Amino acid sequence: MVSPETFAVSLAVGAALLALWTIVRFTGFGPKTVIWAILNVIAACVLLQVLLPTAMDAIGASGLPLAIWVSIFGVALPLLMYAFLSGGWMLKVAVGLLR
Repeated sequence: MVSPETFAVSLAVGAALLALWTIVRFTGFGPKTVIWAILNVIAACVLLQVLLPTAMDAIGASGLPLAIWVSIFGVALPLLMYAFLSGGWMLKVAVGLLR
C-alpha cells in the first residue's frame, strides 16, 4: 500500500517530468519575453491557490463515483504540470537573456 505522502510526491515528480518533456519536445512553444514568462508564473500561482481547492471541493461534493481520481488526474495533475511548465519557461527565458 502506498502512503498518501508518497503518492503526492510521485504526482508532483510526474508533473515535473511531463513539463520537462513538453519544454524539450516543443522548443518553440512558450513565452518569448520576460513579461509573458512572469505572467505565466503568476497565473500558475493563482490557479494553484484559488482553482485547485475550489475544484477539489466541487468535485468531491458532486457525488461522482470516482471523484477522487477525477480531481487528482483531471485537476491537480494539469495544474501542477502548468506550474512546473511556467517555471521552466521562466528559466528558459532567463537563460536566453544571458546569451
